[in-house]
Amino acid sequence: MTAATMLMKEIEALPEEYVAETLDFVLFLRTKRANSMPKRTKVKSMFGAFPGISTYVERDEEDRV
Repeated sequence: MTAATMLMKEIEALPEEYVAETLDFVLFLRTKRANSMPKRTKVKSMFGAFPGISTYVERDEEDRV
């Protein structure tokens, strides 16, 4: 017997008010999992990654190789 089948059997044996609570809990778990998935952003260059930061670097002659 699969876990889903066992779960359905147990839910069907519950009083109606507990069935509603069980459904709420399952929906909570679904939203919790959806929100916990990390969102990946792709950055092609660092120039667009940090808006407002100047990319110009002033260098002295002694800094140059």
